[in-house]
Amino acid sequence: MAPGPDTVVIADRAVIVVAVLIGFMAMIDTLALTIRTSGAITRRLATSLALFNLIIVFARLSNLIQAPIVGNMADKTVVPDPVLQDTLINALLWKIHIIILATTIGTVIGALLTPTFMRIFVRLIEVFEKVKTLPRLVVYLLNPRRWLKLPRYVAPPFSFRTEGYLKGLRRIPLDFIVFHILVTAFYTVGVLSTIYAAALEPSLRATSVTLSGIVNGIATLLLFILVDPPAAMITDQCISGTRPVEDVKVMNTYLVIARFLGTILAQFIVVIMAYWVMLAAGWVNRIF
Repeated sequence: MAPGPDTVVIADRAVIVVAVLIGFMAMIDTLALTIRTSGAITRRLATSLALFNLIIVFARLSNLIQAPIVGNMADKTVVPDPVLQDTLINALLWKIHIIILATTIGTVIGALLTPTFMRIFVRLIEVFEKVKTLPRLVVYLLNPRRWLKLPRYVAPPFSFRTEGYLKGLRRIPLDFIVFHILVTAFYTVGVLSTIYAAALEPSLRATSVTLSGIVNGIATLLLFILVDPPAAMITDQCISGTRPVEDVKVMNTYLVIARFLGTILAQFIVVIMAYWVMLAAGWVNRIF
């Protein structure tokens, strides 16, 4: 029996599963910002990037699980009763807001774990230089005795030293921090906005769900043109000694803050991006 308007559940099992997976990915993506910092500290940037691929694979596996679940949420809004359909679409929007909130929470957790992760990652780089290969590193990490040593690497969350960080900010290009907010916002709503667009216009559902690229594409352009090059340049300058290493730490802190603000901004643009996707889907339908 189809649910009635009064029996629609917002935080159902699907939302909880997706929120946990999305939160986990957001935490990993936030921790990924420490790669450059760890690389600058150890002067092993290429090794840092190679090692992090081992960690990021596990986060990306969760994306394979959550994507069809989110798509199924839009499918369930297609019902014969127009009143119930409107109720289900409104419920879907609330579910999307919950998922975005999970991204924010995951980002905060990642920010709190950043100092600890940085210490662990620096140690991994040192171990990798001894064992030489990733399989040997994995065997090294599987030893239970290694895990007992983790407490020694625990570090307190960022202590925001106002004077030091404000001085450091003067040496960091402010515009690319702002662009990182936009990058995070667009990436956060890329898939979710297409799902909501598919629910709003069921006749173009298949077209809408394939158009996440027009939202993520904006983020990709901003990332690779306006965000990554300045960040890479600052990191290289810290490694070469033309900048103090503290600059890359300051940059990392502000990028984490920018990522947090980006997830907040995502709450406000998800509907706008959904209508942008609907417009693009309608254009494709008319042309072809």
